[in-house]
Amino acid sequence: MSNGREPRVAIVGATGIVGGQIADLIGEREFPCAELKLFATESGAFDSVETAGQSHSVARLGAPSDLANFDIVFLALPDAAARSLSQGLDAQVIVDLSAALRAPAGAALAAPGITPREQVKTLVKRGAIAPPHPAVQVIATVLRALEVASGFVGATVITGASAAGREKVSELFNQTADLLNARLDLGEDAQQLAFNLFMPAGAAERAQALAAQISALAGDAISPAVQIVQAPVFHGGGVTLSVPANGRDTADWVRRMRSAPGILFIEGEDPAGFVDAIGQEAVIVRMARNASGAIFWCVFDAARVAAMTALWLAESAWFAFS
Repeated sequence: MSNGREPRVAIVGATGIVGGQIADLIGEREFPCAELKLFATESGAFDSVETAGQSHSVARLGAPSDLANFDIVFLALPDAAARSLSQGLDAQVIVDLSAALRAPAGAALAAPGITPREQVKTLVKRGAIAPPHPAVQVIATVLRALEVASGFVGATVITGASAAGREKVSELFNQTADLLNARLDLGEDAQQLAFNLFMPAGAAERAQALAAQISALAGDAISPAVQIVQAPVFHGGGVTLSVPANGRDTADWVRRMRSAPGILFIEGEDPAGFVDAIGQEAVIVRMARNASGAIFWCVFDAARVAAMTALWLAESAWFAFS
């Protein structure tokens, strides 16, 4: 598929949190490309992004035709914008990160450690490919490591402000400063982000989408129940995952988690929080066995997980089958 040449790569949404991470990883890992072009929508146009010590200018994307000469296109955009744009693209590899927020449809979900590399070639021929929601990828990774392919699982997905973009991070920062200085004055319909834990708007619908993604990746025999809450943290993500034993040996789960790829298994009483996960490529996992099975506490750098998976998808689709 690569035709023996290096691809021309475009990142749309490069000034966003995940788009910036993709650009960083391309530089850090010396991802071979004949050209790297960064684009943004109007609100982010004309900024610059640093990757591997180099500054790259960010152009404003005017129309899908601006991407006509690129082989790999990363769409790190909100759902509506990505859907509209992807319909006019003819790039060989389109990685649509907006699909992480909806039920599997259109773009095919795939992730390292879950989807075989050789399957990515088949998926990309059907259209855009997409990383799952980072929390879904974490849940599917744990279930794969435990060899749990059926039954009920319950998950609470905890998101930070960065899951909603840079503007939400700024809003949390400003609210926190105002609250600490006793000057916070919210409008009638405004949501308090600082020092608050809550279910964000649209949480129920998004939880259903994530449950559908879990079934798509971990198997249709999995029956997931998901809820989403937003925490007053800037970056990172967390999952509490409840897995019933259903006759399985939970003592063996400890051994499996110790050797699971992509997982940093924490034993003992050492704390593991969102801050510990920032910048980590592995997912930090602690396990507490109980009479009915086990509860897993997982923390991870959500933006980095999404960016790493997006880059893996592009690499698998373009380079693995030359």
